[in-house]
Amino acid sequence: MSSGLTLTGIYCSHGRRPLRAPFRTALREVLDLDVVRVEVAWSDGSRTAAEVSPVAPVTGETIGSVVAALTGPLADAVKGVPLADHEDLLRRLRRALPGNTTAKCALDLAVHEALGNLVARAVSQNGVGAPSLAGIATYLGTSLRPVRSDMTISLDKPGTMATEALARTAEGFDVLKLKLGGGGPALEVERVASVARAVGPAVTLRLDANQAWTPKEALAVLDGLEKAGVRPELLEQPVPAHDMAGMATVARHGSVPVLADEAVHSAADVVSVAEAGAADLVNVKLAKCGGLRAARDVIAVANACHLGVVVGCMLEPASALRAGALLAMTLPVSSAHDLDALWWVEGEDAANLVPPMVAVAP
Repeated sequence: MSSGLTLTGIYCSHGRRPLRAPFRTALREVLDLDVVRVEVAWSDGSRTAAEVSPVAPVTGETIGSVVAALTGPLADAVKGVPLADHEDLLRRLRRALPGNTTAKCALDLAVHEALGNLVARAVSQNGVGAPSLAGIATYLGTSLRPVRSDMTISLDKPGTMATEALARTAEGFDVLKLKLGGGGPALEVERVASVARAVGPAVTLRLDANQAWTPKEALAVLDGLEKAGVRPELLEQPVPAHDMAGMATVARHGSVPVLADEAVHSAADVVSVAEAGAADLVNVKLAKCGGLRAARDVIAVANACHLGVVVGCMLEPASALRAGALLAMTLPVSSAHDLDALWWVEGEDAANLVPPMVAVAP
């Protein structure tokens, strides 16, 4: 790939966007979204951009840390690197600073937009060039198409969760992810059973404890649900991310597949999960991994370890969500991914969300 472009600067701004409804998990309650916008300047005067939203309980990052990383060590690592050497550019990005994956994700996505523009110009037959999303899809070796997504139901009282679940299924979602993590196993079972009674057997239920349980509590919840005649599709991150042995206990003795989320940030984490027998699937999120390039490595290792892959998202802006959807499009058609952020963020590109599908328009 030939390009005379070099990266000349990185610029950041930030703001807030309201949510359509409070988003509650065992880790946090969110009423509005903190967003960092990063613009990457290139030697021809053009700029490409991306937006991210740091989630401190998951990656340890804040608005301030993301801006500091992007305008400091990450900028120093990549300034002057040609876009033609994008693999070296992204390698420098990954090695420049430990952690800081949301900051790295922002820069990675802006670089991929520049790559998408370049590819789109190269493949265009009319000299104008297709938009960068089509170019990124071509670069990733896929085509633009809708992908299925679940819909998150916030942690709340059983009746409230059931009401919300009914509202979301009425909109067209047929896979619901129930946020759990508080009040003990009996209350958790009642939350799930209430939703199951409300929506009926045609709707698939996923459970996400966001690290809130002990292995004993997780198995008690699964046992209670089995007695109630409710069988979820999967259980996401039932125990703390560092408790690999505990998660392996749940995976070995529980009645449903386990999906590792907060426990997997990197390809090395996938290996640790596989070696421990701690999960059946991994949830790959760009902000946890550090962007599209790192996420592709995580998926490759997961495939090698015979672990399933769900592409997920944090609460994040539409531009980051679209990149995650592009990544999901590279995978074989499977069950729903976890890409519902478009619904939650007020004023985002709702045209790209036609339940239960996420469409990435060129």
